[in-house]
Amino acid sequence: MNIPLYIYYELLIRLSEIESEIGHYVSSTANEEVCILRTTNGTLKVPFNCLKRQFEDPNLINQDELTVLIKSFKPGYP
Repeated sequence: MNIPLYIYYELLIRLSEIESEIGHYVSSTANEEVCILRTTNGTLKVPFNCLKRQFEDPNLINQDELTVLIKSFKPGYP
């Protein structure tokens, strides 16, 4: 499944409500399991199933899951 670009933006908007320093979408790299989102301030690993739920019904991703997801954010670039 190809993920529409707006899904990345929507998810980053939701995550920026928790962590304002996450930055804005720059690019992404994905495989069947995980997507690496590059932002203006770092990188974020997002499981593919999370992106799929954001696409199908964002309400399926609760606040606790977003809080856990933001912990994978790495400031800067490797």
